[in-house]
Amino acid sequence: MAYYNEDQLYRYFDKAINNEANKKMSALRKEIDYLYAKEMKKIKDNLMVKKNLQLNKELRELQIEYQDQINKIGVGFDEKLIKERTFMINMVFQSVLLELGDFIQTTNYDDLMEKKISEISKFVKQKKVVFNISEIDQRITKVIEKTMKTPYEIKVSYDIRIGGFIVEIPSDKVEIDETLDSKLKERKEWFFKNSKLFIRT
Repeated sequence: MAYYNEDQLYRYFDKAINNEANKKMSALRKEIDYLYAKEMKKIKDNLMVKKNLQLNKELRELQIEYQDQINKIGVGFDEKLIKERTFMINMVFQSVLLELGDFIQTTNYDDLMEKKISEISKFVKQKKVVFNISEIDQRITKVIEKTMKTPYEIKVSYDIRIGGFIVEIPSDKVEIDETLDSKLKERKEWFFKNSKLFIRT
């Protein structure tokens, strides 16, 4: 996997999320269409038996009688969609998490972090900074040591589960979040808003 900047990382998120979501949604829609058609055929067959009456009164009574069944089918599909959507989203983001775990073991990750740390170093000038990093990120300490030109301290943060860093500038009371965790959270929120995986009421 090649990631040289944040835009490429976002594009990776979009591609992974959209590909997985499209596959799952296509399969789910086919299943729902089949089940819906099957249930509607049963109802129509029952209606055909009574259609011989041809009286408006009977037809209205039939509509009332079967409306409850139709409503139950719709509710059942809504519940199934909600369950499938939740499962699908969890699978999509679990897959992204696994690939991010691989990514933080690569030199491309080192290059991305080096660029961000270099910008921090220029920004803070001679002020001391504190880097908060994930306990599982074994590479970033070396990148910080190689890149930082100003005083710094490194701490482990158990809030960071993937990679990247949160840098604090105590003298300015400033905090800069450059974690992959926050980027993934942003993309997840974007995904919920834009994926159209919602139940129509």
